[in-house]
Amino acid sequence: MTQFVDIAAPAATPALRRAGMTVFSRRAERLLALADGHPMRDFLLFCAALARAQHACLATRVEHAVADSASLRQLLTLLQRHLDVELPPDSHSALLCLLALDDAALQALADALRHGQYDARSPLAAAWPLLGAALQVQATIVVRQQDIAALTPGETACCPACGGLPVASVLRRGDSGHAVRHVCCSLCASEWHVSRVKCVVCGNTRQLQYRSLADRDAAAPQPDRKQPHAHRGTQELECCDSCHGALKVVSRLQDGNADAFADDVASLALDLLAGDAGYGRIGFNPYFLPAQD
Repeated sequence: MTQFVDIAAPAATPALRRAGMTVFSRRAERLLALADGHPMRDFLLFCAALARAQHACLATRVEHAVADSASLRQLLTLLQRHLDVELPPDSHSALLCLLALDDAALQALADALRHGQYDARSPLAAAWPLLGAALQVQATIVVRQQDIAALTPGETACCPACGGLPVASVLRRGDSGHAVRHVCCSLCASEWHVSRVKCVVCGNTRQLQYRSLADRDAAAPQPDRKQPHAHRGTQELECCDSCHGALKVVSRLQDGNADAFADDVASLALDLLAGDAGYGRIGFNPYFLPAQD
């Protein structure tokens, strides 16, 4: 039987970690910290406001059934109310149009976004992050309400709890003192164990590179077998030379406050550089929905 615990609770290293009730408030705090002096400060501050609104929605709806389109519509309305003046005018207008859709049309757009599919040129595009935020709250509540202790998660590319796409990997110290890796779900924020050196998509374990940002003139650190993570970055990309995909790796060994979603959007420059080198972004983050090829 799978050991399944809340992420915020201390326990032995589990195969599956469920998001706790503070998942969104902790994310908001991390986004605020990362925004200080960041070139994308305004964007990170809006993401922080969105995460705070998600926390408020989670707190008020956690005991309710939220799996249908009517509940999704209610979550969108609650997000709008909590964001208030922090919601940009174009997002507000697009959200009103989104809420005007019938249940079938809204559900179709939600189902597509769950699988990472959306139209960046749509008149509703400014509302996609809000729809994604509502889906995250919905998935988090649904997973918390399910009896999923009997799940047997494998090293899969999709979340064993809700089927969501990965956003990033998270490194933390395991019971033995060595780094342990979990992949974080883009929807419910559950985390499942995957081998530390392995492409989540194709399973490749040999042709992997780990890239991080550094000053142009910085000398490359010398490897240290006794402390292999001493010179690693908090935000890195695992780049696979087999499938040419790249997934963000966020290290809580380097920063205990690191968050998969917040650190992902704060390090988008790393994705751009990897794209120039021929690697495609694997992680799906509803806070950041760029134009698709």
